[in-house]
Amino acid sequence: MGKIGKTDHIGNVAVVCGGTTSEREVSLKSGKAVHGGLIEAGWEAELLDWPESDVVLRVDELRRYDVVFVGYHGGPGERGEVAAALGLAGIPFTGSGPTASAIAMDKLFTKRLFEQDGIPTPNWLGWDSQKEPSSDEILRRWRWGFPIVVKPSGEGSTVGITIAENEDELGAAISDAIKYDRKLLFEEYIPGRELTFAVIEGLDTPPVEIIPKKGFYDFEHKYTSGASEYICPAQVPSSVTSELKEVSERVFGLFGLRHYARADFRFDGEKIYCLEINSLPGMTSLSLVPMAAKAAGVGFSELVDRITRMALGEAPSRG
Repeated sequence: MGKIGKTDHIGNVAVVCGGTTSEREVSLKSGKAVHGGLIEAGWEAELLDWPESDVVLRVDELRRYDVVFVGYHGGPGERGEVAAALGLAGIPFTGSGPTASAIAMDKLFTKRLFEQDGIPTPNWLGWDSQKEPSSDEILRRWRWGFPIVVKPSGEGSTVGITIAENEDELGAAISDAIKYDRKLLFEEYIPGRELTFAVIEGLDTPPVEIIPKKGFYDFEHKYTSGASEYICPAQVPSSVTSELKEVSERVFGLFGLRHYARADFRFDGEKIYCLEINSLPGMTSLSLVPMAAKAAGVGFSELVDRITRMALGEAPSRG
């Protein structure tokens, strides 16, 4: 087997990915990239394209691995069910535990915690009902004008998100978002720049700026090569970089996340606004956590090696 630095790796890894959500194809790309990175780093690794329920039903099969690298995105893989099954079975796994994962995946819960802890975030309104709201019902409660960002509460990768410019578009946005979740988040649109900050335990990373070629940073722009431009490190004042880092690490700790995560922001030129934090961010060739790590001097294979060692209880070296 290969080496990273002076450490010989003895053990094997199962990379679970794929799943049954709208983010299945992205999860497969993440899983394949992680699998390749682990092999390059010297680990014995196996790629398992399993429905999330198989982690529960076939958990005994996973006991022959020393650690499970969780590569799911969205749904039960990201909101904590998979983490709960692995934890109860006593199998080490990468990423956050079940409670932290569930909190981060629920946009309404996230917003409530942001408000309670004084995290800067756009104004918002939540809808939690089996009944689909009309645009009139939302506008009677809404105080901040258009545009309005409409989001399903429990989806990732900007799935089901629309920026509504008027009442007609708001109605269409609600109808689209509610296909994915009965809980909806209505958020004030913040004009300005799209920034993200990767929190990787033991690593000091820079922020990344995302510039979509057109429109906003939706699913297509995230996962289509050439659809967005990325600037890393983001060209922002050092005071803004410090604030992005402080807020991201504060949210990471507040939610009880571990190993790695990614916080998303808007910056209007004066103030940053935290939108959410992702407990299992993408690990594809276009993903932002690997990009930030690379800018900090850590390549992809070393990054997945570090995360895997964290899951096995080895403290990451500072870098």
